[in-house]
Amino acid sequence: MSVAARTHKGRVRINNEDSLLLERPFLFAIADGMGGYNAGEVASKLALEKLKAEKEDLYGKNGFALVSKLYQIMRDVNVEVYKKAQSEYTLEGMGTTLSGIYFNGKGKGYVFNVGDSRVYLLRQKQLKQITRDHSLVAEMVENGELTQEEAFNHPQKNMLTRGIGVNKNVDGDVFVIDIYTDDTILLCSDGLTDMLHDNEIAEYLQKEDTEDAADALLSASLEKGGRDNISFIILKLDRKEVEHDGR
Repeated sequence: MSVAARTHKGRVRINNEDSLLLERPFLFAIADGMGGYNAGEVASKLALEKLKAEKEDLYGKNGFALVSKLYQIMRDVNVEVYKKAQSEYTLEGMGTTLSGIYFNGKGKGYVFNVGDSRVYLLRQKQLKQITRDHSLVAEMVENGELTQEEAFNHPQKNMLTRGIGVNKNVDGDVFVIDIYTDDTILLCSDGLTDMLHDNEIAEYLQKEDTEDAADALLSASLEKGGRDNISFIILKLDRKEVEHDGR
């Protein structure tokens, strides 16, 4: 597996409230925090610390058992962040997105998410968003009220309908995908996808070297304005992660 990761506060924000988790070769995740003062940074770091602490519960599981465990872990992470937010007045109202992927070593990727940080799959030059944004604008697109282009420029596109730590309970999503040699996985915060369209992201991801691809994505996002923190993880898969290679 070839891995490249970047996190940058952008050109506007004072703090970087994004956090990354790289537990090679099986677990990768991203969290985009929100809240006043440094609360967003606290939320995103705490979420990934809790996820890391529970990673061993994923080992050896497959299928329904693994999916169920991922749902439970998202609930556990939510409780951890929610309790912290309730414990200090300076952290009240904090929350975070959470998106990630777990590879079971048997040709499957288990994608999980709460919020609008995304997981993409690039295969044979075609980019596909695996996760579903938990946002007001995404719901409007699903209901046919907005086009994708209108959604990209909508002033309320960052208004979430679900987040980690915002409420006592949360419902996350889990998606199971087949993975193959030379697939590329991208995990990213909305600081990237607010600046670049999917076709632009796909173009940069096709660079042979993942570090070059990461540099290009970050530079392009900053050139477009870098209005938010920009964070992402690029994973280019090889046979060590994928036991089967039939298409």
